[in-house]
Amino acid sequence: MKSRLRWYGLWLVGASLSFCTVLAQAAPVLDYKLTLSEDGSAYQVWMMPTETPKPDLSLTGQLTIKVPHKAGFKISEVKPAIKDVMWTEASRVDAPQEAKDSDYISFSFFGVQNGSSVKKYNWEAGKEQLIFSFSNEAGCVNDVSIIEANDPFNKTDNSAHTNPGNHFSNLGWGAANENHFRKVYGNTPKCPKK
Repeated sequence: MKSRLRWYGLWLVGASLSFCTVLAQAAPVLDYKLTLSEDGSAYQVWMMPTETPKPDLSLTGQLTIKVPHKAGFKISEVKPAIKDVMWTEASRVDAPQEAKDSDYISFSFFGVQNGSSVKKYNWEAGKEQLIFSFSNEAGCVNDVSIIEANDPFNKTDNSAHTNPGNHFSNLGWGAANENHFRKVYGNTPKCPKK
């Protein structure tokens, strides 16, 4: 009887700790959207949180776009919308085995490299803001989108051995090693008719 009670007590403690760990995990809160500028010359990246972070300390971010392989898409003119917050083209995989008709281009932000940029976003729950824009050297191309969670290339054991997913970390939303990106919203942008 004592061993049964001891086992039950240990099980209760383990279950309680597991439950507390699950509760301590931060929920994803930041949504990404891709649009086109009015003249169709630039793609614009927008972000919107569901919660205001406290403290508001943005550490790192990644956004991956998926473009048609046949377009020969080449990034040009990456422009920040927020002063001192630079996103750069970090990696590219063309026509991977999982999606041979597509190329994947990732942009990254590292707030910890420039201490002044860590607090520049001023995130507010429900407030959408333009983060950066970029262009294609040959102009507007249709079917450019932000990679979705269910994309065949968006997995840790992909053929290119890369991490193409979307990511963002802010200490006000949880631990530095957590991903606070939640989902892609909005429609895939369409180039203006000529």
